Amino acid sequence: MNGSVPHIEVPLFAADGISQLALTIFFLPVITFVVLFFAGKHIPASIRSWLATTVMGVMFVLSLYLHTQIEGEHLSRWIWFEIGSIQFTTSLLLTNYSSTMMLIATFVSFMVHLYSVQYMKERRNHSKYFPYLALFVSSMLGIILSDNLLITFIFWELVGLASFLLIGFWYEKDSSAAAAKKAFLYNKFADLAFVIAIMILSAVYGTTEISVIKEHVHISAALQTSLVGLPVLAGLAIWFATVGKSAQFPLYVWLPDAMAGPTPVSALLHAATMVAAGVFLLLKTSFLLGGWVAHFIVIIGCITALLAALQAIRTFDAKKVLAYSTVSQLGYMMMAVGAGATDAAFFHLATHAFFKACLFLSVGAVIHAMHHMQSHQFDHGQYKELDTLDMRLMGSFRKKMPITFVSYTVAYAALIGLPFFSGFLSKDAILGGLYDWAHATGGWSWLIVAAAFATVGLTAFYMTRQFILIFFGDFRLIKIDDSYKKFFEHIKESEWLINIPMMILAALSMWFFFSLNPLHAQTGWWMKESFVTGHAHDFHLFIPVVAIAITTVALWIAFTKYKAVDAFVDTRITLTHLFAHNYYIEKGIDAMFIQPVFALSKACYSIDKCIDGAIHIKVYFFVVLAQIADVFDRWVIDGSVHIVVGINRFVGSYFRSYLKGTIQGYFYFTLIAFALLLLWLGWYL
Repeated sequence: MNGSVPHIEVPLFAADGISQLALTIFFLPVITFVVLFFAGKHIPASIRSWLATTVMGVMFVLSLYLHTQIEGEHLSRWIWFEIGSIQFTTSLLLTNYSSTMMLIATFVSFMVHLYSVQYMKERRNHSKYFPYLALFVSSMLGIILSDNLLITFIFWELVGLASFLLIGFWYEKDSSAAAAKKAFLYNKFADLAFVIAIMILSAVYGTTEISVIKEHVHISAALQTSLVGLPVLAGLAIWFATVGKSAQFPLYVWLPDAMAGPTPVSALLHAATMVAAGVFLLLKTSFLLGGWVAHFIVIIGCITALLAALQAIRTFDAKKVLAYSTVSQLGYMMMAVGAGATDAAFFHLATHAFFKACLFLSVGAVIHAMHHMQSHQFDHGQYKELDTLDMRLMGSFRKKMPITFVSYTVAYAALIGLPFFSGFLSKDAILGGLYDWAHATGGWSWLIVAAAFATVGLTAFYMTRQFILIFFGDFRLIKIDDSYKKFFEHIKESEWLINIPMMILAALSMWFFFSLNPLHAQTGWWMKESFVTGHAHDFHLFIPVVAIAITTVALWIAFTKYKAVDAFVDTRITLTHLFAHNYYIEKGIDAMFIQPVFALSKACYSIDKCIDGAIHIKVYFFVVLAQIADVFDRWVIDGSVHIVVGINRFVGSYFRSYLKGTIQGYFYFTLIAFALLLLWLGWYL
């Protein structure tokens, strides 16, 4: 059998009613971005806020209706542009899978917009905030709907641009500007792999349509052609692109710093847009993953989950704890993708969107209260430095903010995987998928399963630590400065526009939205008919039992350690320095990539200076030579001519003085000349 791939035409399909509705939903935030970005300064802030929020609410309602109408696949494909005989197509693919992700993205975005109406009220740069959110959401919807890798890459870059703008939203602060640049550069480095993948697939298959490539890959595998390895190489490149977006080892170091942006942005970024984009893309292209690439993805996902969980244990910034938690949970999803449990990965992506958004918004409400306390302090003429994100300075907020406390508690229980909450179902689904994979693979794969269970315990420990430090004990800032006591007394529950999104997201973190059985999801509507693989999975009773046991032990250790803490808890530097520097990953990247590039650039600069020096020496040589030639020309050549001319002029002038035009004179000179001639002839003769 030869190595050629059978030619498959790329058919065109007109958009049906469902596809047209999806396009309408996609263009709504695009129009919102254009209107608010270019005319936002001329629109009152309250109208800007509610306009963007209303549009997002309409998008969610339309997405919900769209999801209820989906049956099978709805593929639309049309010609984008043509160059000669080459046609570039673009396409839209709707399935239960993509419509579910679309529903999650629009719903979480709607909650974040509603929360932002109050949270971002009277904040600086308000006119740019909601347009940037609209760009963020529309770019994510483009990734979800697109069935073309080239178009997906365009939206992939737009997501990166929107995240850059939102992370650095308060660019006046050096930390925000630096965090935005860091996120942008790390992602651009990973995005090069996406370009390579597109080039490989386009060169081999002559198209970037995902559906068509999938058909090509299946035909190539069935015919056992020599091209079977090329899709795997492209899949590896796509995976590396997701290492940047979905914050995997070693490129995850940008995500904790991204917390410099507004808290609602952090919730949206971690729940339903940027970091979710990488996992979702990998799920869409999972047919390209196989063999050693899949195993490699599992290993990197395991390392990511474990390292990030360890860092969360020694982090004091409230938002960064949740950021490391997101990195760790993304590691779980990547492990599931590599192990072939793509349905479990998507399930956890969905549940994680709700409870992680709720956690960020709940912590954001506490931080919001801390900011108000600091503002009251400034109003009373007290100007003191206060880190409003440091958990060591918090405490006792369960009494002041009971709704926030309940919302956080529900989402916290979901994240650590307690029974009767969504995280318990989805995380156990991943653990079950890893167990089945290890059982089939054997050997070293059991270490992955052990590390996954260990991370369950670490997650319960660091989240319980945050739970206690923020909501229990005394308000520890008072122990540092008693003057804060009167300001803390004025702290109260947040406004309803902040509380309502938290409460709704907390409710969606319960089990009954995903399975009627609270102890496993295999019989639930989500996993029974998987959107990704389309088949049910076995249930292993010992997995939730072991997970619950590990979680219980971790909870007991954390409560024992932190039930009575003071303002300076965890100030020991044991491992903290290592964790704070991200295991020196950034220094390693700097040593392996950045410094060699600088050294190469310096070497190129030195070579360039040498070339410039050689050119300058040559120029100087010719300039000196030209000066010498000029002197020689003026003084030697021109001088000799001038001397000859002068002599001739002198001689001519001398003799001309005797030639006055008289016959006697001419006869006299003729006689003298004749006499001299005779003398000369006589001398020689």
